[in-house]
Amino acid sequence: MIIDVNTYLGHWPFRKINHNESHSLSAYLKKSQIDQACVSSLNAIFYKDTQQGNLELAEEIKGEGDFFIPFAVINPTYAGWEKDFIYCISTLKMKGLMLYPYYHGYKLTDDCAVSLINLAAKMNVPVHLPCAIENIRQKHPMDTEENLSLSQVSEVLSLCSDADFIISNGSTHAMAKSLKNIIDQRNGEVFFDFARVEVFTEDLDQLIDYAGIDHVVFGSVAPFQYIDPQLVKLNYLKTDDLDKIKYKNLSRLLRIK
Repeated sequence: MIIDVNTYLGHWPFRKINHNESHSLSAYLKKSQIDQACVSSLNAIFYKDTQQGNLELAEEIKGEGDFFIPFAVINPTYAGWEKDFIYCISTLKMKGLMLYPYYHGYKLTDDCAVSLINLAAKMNVPVHLPCAIENIRQKHPMDTEENLSLSQVSEVLSLCSDADFIISNGSTHAMAKSLKNIIDQRNGEVFFDFARVEVFTEDLDQLIDYAGIDHVVFGSVAPFQYIDPQLVKLNYLKTDDLDKIKYKNLSRLLRIK
């Protein structure tokens, strides 16, 4: 069994992507041995009101059973974010929170972001922080020039010490190393994927060493990236606890039976 921590539905304004509708993405993921997938709305990132994208996502995945595990995209600078977040979790039964400070123009350490993250912690909802969506070296001229800031992550981990975080799609082995002392002093947990970690170097082993086998998860970033390279990495991992990475860690975090 494999649970994918990072997939998307919707339109990307800077290029055409395939498998960005629910029936197509689920078929693509299942063909690649994925049994369940955390999913969020690309549209929500770019809508003025992110909630419209969350509502679209909830409607689109209705016919997919429990295959998709929806995460809410919330912009804490937008009026009504608290009401929208509570609705996503309580009514739409979304399992996580996606934050994009580099698209929505705030810092993770801003009061509004800290308030949202602390609310998520009170509601036992993990906070997913993608380091990026696409590589900024290949970006469209109108796309963001920023990635997730390590310094902001470091600060927010301390400011929101009870929150659980997922950090994905970046140099997570280096981040796990840099953040280890802070993580060890927190109440909440921090999980990392290996979507952009090199497999034929020591980086993948270092990720497991610094993050711990109980805090590494599988993420494909589909449909932006090919899934096969991530499956190859699973085969090269030097651990007897591969099922923790494939699904057990996320099952525990998201309370999936």
